[in-house]
Parts: sequence; C-alpha cells; structure tokens
Amino acid sequence: RQELLTRCSETEVHRYGFFLNGAEKRMYINRGYALVTRKILCYHASHMTAAYAHAGLRFLYPENWVLDNRDDEGSPWSVSVHSPNGAFWALTVYDSSHSLDQLRKEMLAALEQDYSDSFFESNVLELEVAGQRSEGYDITFFYLDFLIHAKLLTLQLGRHACVVLYQGEQRDFETLGTVFEAITYSLVSPDCDE
Repeated sequence: RQELLTRCSETEVHRYGFFLNGAEKRMYINRGYALVTRKILCYHASHMTAAYAHAGLRFLYPENWVLDNRDDEGSPWSVSVHSPNGAFWALTVYDSSHSLDQLRKEMLAALEQDYSDSFFESNVLELEVAGQRSEGYDITFFYLDFLIHAKLLTLQLGRHACVVLYQGEQRDFETLGTVFEAITYSLVSPDCDE
C-alpha cells in the first residue's frame, strides 16, 4: 500500500529499489517518482534513536541533531530539531479549532514576506503520510547566497492542528529528504519504533 509519494531522482529510486519489483521500479522511474513505503520510512525511523514527546504527540529524530523545545508551552507551541549542517524540521501545534487551510496560507504568507527580497517560489503539494492526508507547499527561495528547499505541510492529528516545516540547502535536501520524511512519518505513525 502506498504510504507516501515523493518526487525524487532515478538514483533514489535505485537506492530504495530493493523494496520495488522491476515493473514498479520502471513505472516510477518513467514518471519521475519513487514509492516510499512504510517499510522504508520505518527503517529510517528505527535508526533514529532520539525521541521527543509532549502533549500526546511524539516523533523520532537522529541523535546527532539538536532539539530546540524552548517554545513547547502555551498555545500554539512549537519544537524543532536541527541537523549538524543547519537544516531543520519544525512542528507547530495549534488546537483543533484552527483551520488547516488557513494555517497553511498564513505560514506561506509569512515565509513569502520573510524572503520577499529574493527569489521565492511555491507549488501546491498533496501527500499521504501513514494514511493521513496532508496538504501544503513545496517551496524554493534564496537566503543570502544559498538556494533553500522547504516543505510546508499541515496535518490534523487527534485534537491537534499541526504545521510541519522542514528545510535545508538545495544541495543537502536530496540527502536529507528521506530523514525529514521519516521524522514526519514517526509523528503520524508512532508504530515505527515497535
């Protein structure tokens, strides 16, 4: 069963190809997509030994990443994890009375305003993460001399309206993409570490 469809290169299809049969591999290479299954994401999540839990939400992350949870009280609250090279994955949590559509638009507008002096491009993104529908934006912008790639996703998790934002330099994003997806998957599907 398809859990998450992600755009990626032919090299990435081959990297995860041992989970796909020949016909599936050819189909996804031809379409420019790779099927990232629960098995792959749980494999990556199982190699992340650090965990964060608060207010009924939990996610896994690599132990060499730095946790920043100084804003995890109040409403809304947020937490982020930062890679050694400056990329990050962030979660902002609102109560369920907030509209995911409105949160998505507000977050995109805030990012556009922050980077209005440079190139900024966003495309609508629809994903399924562990059976949970998620909508958001695939974003590219310049910050200083760096081309940054980001993904902004909204998810309804129980009583929480959640915004996930992850970003890194374009050149690192392809490598870190699966880590970001595995962190997100571990948030949505806590059975990864069982």
